[in-house]
Amino acid sequence: MWPRKRFDIRLTDIATGIFYCLKPFPAAQARERLEKFWAPDGDGLAFLSVRSGFDALWEALGLPEGSEVLITAVNIPHMAEIIRFHRLVPVPVDLDLERMAPLEDLLPKLQSEKTRAIVVAHLFGGQVRMEPILRWAKENGLLVIEDCAQAYSGLHYRGHPEADVSMFSFGSIKTATALGGALFRIRNPQLAARMRAVEERWPVQSRLKYLQRLLKYAWFSVVCRPVPFALFVSTCRLMGYDYDQIIHSAVRGFPGSDWREKIRHRACAPLLLLLLRRLKRYDMARLAQRAAKGEMLLDLLSQHVFCPGAKAENRTHWVFPILVDDPVAVTSRLQQAGFDAARTHSLTVIEAPPNHPASPPLAESKRLLQQLVCLPIYPEIPDRAIRRMANVVLEAYRPTPLFIPKTHPVG
Repeated sequence: MWPRKRFDIRLTDIATGIFYCLKPFPAAQARERLEKFWAPDGDGLAFLSVRSGFDALWEALGLPEGSEVLITAVNIPHMAEIIRFHRLVPVPVDLDLERMAPLEDLLPKLQSEKTRAIVVAHLFGGQVRMEPILRWAKENGLLVIEDCAQAYSGLHYRGHPEADVSMFSFGSIKTATALGGALFRIRNPQLAARMRAVEERWPVQSRLKYLQRLLKYAWFSVVCRPVPFALFVSTCRLMGYDYDQIIHSAVRGFPGSDWREKIRHRACAPLLLLLLRRLKRYDMARLAQRAAKGEMLLDLLSQHVFCPGAKAENRTHWVFPILVDDPVAVTSRLQQAGFDAARTHSLTVIEAPPNHPASPPLAESKRLLQQLVCLPIYPEIPDRAIRRMANVVLEAYRPTPLFIPKTHPVG
């Protein structure tokens, strides 16, 4: 069975991370090296996670209680919870699903005299065209925060130069993962200094916990290959366990109700050093292969099945989403055929604030999560398997199957 995801890290990188855990090295010095490499102009900050930096951002901004923050409606729940924790109000913006971008005509309607910022998330490995949003935000004096957690595409793009804040994640399931860590670009030096002062109050992440994480993902890296993964799935089914829930729970970055306490830590030196190594040595050819495989699958499906983000910019296909009327049936057919398609995900539709004067229905965002199925896509999947996966989807989706020829050029 082809697993839904291959962790984008080699065993040699994990072994290096283990070595770093055993090597004394000051966290402050490791952070300085990483931040200088990431942002030579001096506007970079390293955090334990995007959530950590996002939390520090709102504390450093100190906006008046009740201030409103426009935010991409489909998001991870913690992002909205962090905003609310700082006594601010997240106002979700519905999506254009073809571009996976906020509907720009909604922005003036959702804006009020309390609006202070907008958070734009690049989802599924594509990028939102930022220029219209930036232009509107600047005209209205709003802070623009660019969430690139799912959209790292190499060092050529480290955030839009006109965004006030750009955030990149290198958590366990992300591109170029270091099994943790996040890098920010903060264009305002005073804001960056205040965020750093907030973070300095937090304790340093335990080396032992990071070592345990490295060992766990070394095991996952072996299991998440077709033959071992099929054995793992079969064993779980024989024992009556839901392997989908086991995987989802195991890869969550901050499980439990105490997640806010967990994110308020500084990254330890081994994590910072491994992230620096990953950035310096990342194989961009691998990313290009994944993008090409994703474009091939998009060509095979997009005329028959709705593929969110098909018109997004700079598509790298971090995940490959499709929308179907019966996601349970389609997922089951794919799994029977040896493709670990998934409905389980960490996304939610952020609830609109009660009694907001322009409370949006969020119809497109809700449709996305109700009908979503994520297909496996990564360089190790051969073209013949991608064509077979496309046929399985079309057989499950269409009354009359449309078979894909055995050869298909990757465009």
